[in-house]
Amino acid sequence: MLTWGYTACDGPDEITPANVEVAIPIAVDELDTGFFRFRMGRTTNAERDYLAAMASLGSGPYSSGDVAAEMGKTTAQVGPHRSSLIKKGLCYSPRHGAVAFTVPKFDDFLRRNMM
Repeated sequence: MLTWGYTACDGPDEITPANVEVAIPIAVDELDTGFFRFRMGRTTNAERDYLAAMASLGSGPYSSGDVAAEMGKTTAQVGPHRSSLIKKGLCYSPRHGAVAFTVPKFDDFLRRNMM
């Protein structure tokens, strides 16, 4: 991601593995406090619960049924939340009956901050 590259370049003329190692926690913090938090600010509590259920299942894409089951609900009960998250651009459907995050590392953010 651009944030990693920018953070690793903020210093010497040459990017070294050591620069990248130093940049990782800085880049993660910048993404968490800015980019990811902004995206979360656009969600309702029910949508946050849906996102947290997705992230709790590990890496995606996720079966819509598995997300619903993780929430203790049916797919019909959580369908409106899924649909709203897709409209907001936080998720997409890579195939019928599946859902995934649109942004890489968003699941990691959710696991760090919601679980």
